[in-house]
Amino acid sequence: MQSIFNQHTGISSRAQSLKRFLLPVAACALLLGGCKKDNEAIADTSAPPVLNIVSPVEGATIMPGGRQGNATTADYNGTGFAINLEIVTKDTVTIPTKESLNIRNTAALGQPNVNLPGFAASLDVDLIKPDGGTIPKGTNLASLFNIAGTDDTPGPGVTTWVSWHVLESVAAGTTSCTLTTSVTDRAGRKVTATRLLKVGPGPNGAFSGEALTPAPKLITYGTVDNPDGPTVTMIAPRTPSSVSPGIQTAGVLPAPPTSGALFFIQVSALDKSRNGINVAENGDGAFGKPAADRGTIEDKTQSNAGVNRYVPGLKVTFDVPLLQPNGNVIPAGGNLAPVFNTAGSELDPSGFVRTTFGWSVGGTLQLGGKTSVTIKAAVTDAAGKTGSTTQVVQISPVANGQLLTPAPR
Repeated sequence: MQSIFNQHTGISSRAQSLKRFLLPVAACALLLGGCKKDNEAIADTSAPPVLNIVSPVEGATIMPGGRQGNATTADYNGTGFAINLEIVTKDTVTIPTKESLNIRNTAALGQPNVNLPGFAASLDVDLIKPDGGTIPKGTNLASLFNIAGTDDTPGPGVTTWVSWHVLESVAAGTTSCTLTTSVTDRAGRKVTATRLLKVGPGPNGAFSGEALTPAPKLITYGTVDNPDGPTVTMIAPRTPSSVSPGIQTAGVLPAPPTSGALFFIQVSALDKSRNGINVAENGDGAFGKPAADRGTIEDKTQSNAGVNRYVPGLKVTFDVPLLQPNGNVIPAGGNLAPVFNTAGSELDPSGFVRTTFGWSVGGTLQLGGKTSVTIKAAVTDAAGKTGSTTQVVQISPVANGQLLTPAPR
């Protein structure tokens, strides 16, 4: 593994680097088979992990979805919201995770997600699948989650994020449901987070998350924020976390999930002017996706074009180049939206539509000596009005993001 030394801040001093040393050593030991298995308790009396449901927001209303029973063709116009969770460890007791751009395995529905086996999620209502089948209430939904990423928080712990675009619908007449999530660390400490979600149609009778937003169209990006543009926030990475940049050795390509930056970015846009934010949350469109990829917005072929056709108003940039696993380089200032993974929409308690985007960064930041990365996220709505936010994130000495957490066994 490769560490990055910061002569200006002294980040590699003994006091500052104890955590940075222990994490990679523990991860390497695990990869070599030297760590305990996940079900073996580790004695630790310090703070247990923290689990936060960051999306949907408290008091949100989700759509019931358009699939209301069996049919001969698949219907992907489900609830269409995003579930994003934040898992924070406070000590050296870990939560084994295999960060990746794809942790989803529909065949393992009801079982733990092998990429994050200590995690569970369920709803207290039946879900109707796109093919018309039923997922009974209380089923563990962890294997349906799409992506996971981790950033390096101050102190001995880390923060892991997981995201899922919900393709499924709920039964007609449902007015609320409760999302229950939990995570268990290697010491056997379990924490739970729940959220009561209202269920009902949105503006103009919208029944799906997809219907909450207008279909994609050609957008001209705004260069200056407009007070009537969307309110844009960047929840992840959460300051003051630092992020792994990916291995900095020349000629070494990132190879997720084995190596790469593998941190998570969440961008949220609140359509406070009701102009509409053009999104195909479920991956619909003339250039649409195969069934296995529905519920994602990644537009791989458009990396050099700079526009994600599923969400043409989204523009996210780094102030350093991003080296992709295929060797392509998105230059500093280039639009990273085509490589975003998930999107979902809900009705905010304010009555406005909130759309949330998620990305596990599978590439390598080409730092060129920089010790931070500036991330800017902008969203231009259907009326051409723009809102944006900018965040400066420090770089972790742990270059490979996969080494921030031990891999599951």
